[in-house]
Amino acid sequence: MSAPAAAARAAEAATAHGGGHGGGLVHVQLLEVHGVPPFMVMSFLVIGILFACALLTRRSLKLVPTGLQNFFEFVYCFWYDMGESLMGKKVKFFMPLFLFLFLYILFGNLIGLIPGFNSPTANLNTTFALALIVFVSTHVFGIRTKGVLGYLSHFWAGVPWWLKPAMFVIHLISELVRPVSLAARLFGNIVAKEIMLTVLVALLLAFGGAPALVSKSLALFPLVLRPLIIVLGTLVSLIQACVFTILAMIYIGGAVSEEHGH
Repeated sequence: MSAPAAAARAAEAATAHGGGHGGGLVHVQLLEVHGVPPFMVMSFLVIGILFACALLTRRSLKLVPTGLQNFFEFVYCFWYDMGESLMGKKVKFFMPLFLFLFLYILFGNLIGLIPGFNSPTANLNTTFALALIVFVSTHVFGIRTKGVLGYLSHFWAGVPWWLKPAMFVIHLISELVRPVSLAARLFGNIVAKEIMLTVLVALLLAFGGAPALVSKSLALFPLVLRPLIIVLGTLVSLIQACVFTILAMIYIGGAVSEEHGH
């Protein structure tokens, strides 16, 4: 069998066993026996890691932060300053939501870089659930702040009366598209990272097991590319977590602001 054909078969095998990058096959099979989707288990694992880190930090609080406390304080201060610039002092009320979104997405993205694990954010169910949280929060808190009529009035604010129906429909469609775009953007970027890592491992297995010396030498290319893609994957993981959180701040901030319009 030629090396390209072997690589293709290895990639198909890796994909058929859950889309991991060279690991996690045993995990996926065990999860399927119990009827639990792998992405949900990865999601609960990420939440468990965050919860454990929070408990450890809480038990060892210091006036001069170190370790995890330093990390969490840096993250809080960064997003508080960012949110204050986007939505004013009201950001303090929403900080638990924004911190959860950022930390969950960041850790969920990064865990897929570990062999044997998959990113829960590489599943559309997860990203759409996160987008729905932002969507519901935007409108619930917008109505809570301004009342139903006051909140809906921004859909047609600042236009002549004869354009109000058309503007209402346009804004309504825009609001409905937002969760779809949020979910698709995060899903697409993270699943691309997962696919690249899977292909690299498939190529390494295919060329590394080839009998010809020339084919074996080709196995060096995945070994060289893998660290670079891991660095790129880390950068993409951080950027996507930031983009999602910033957009959540913009959407919710626009809904609860005293000004009309987003």
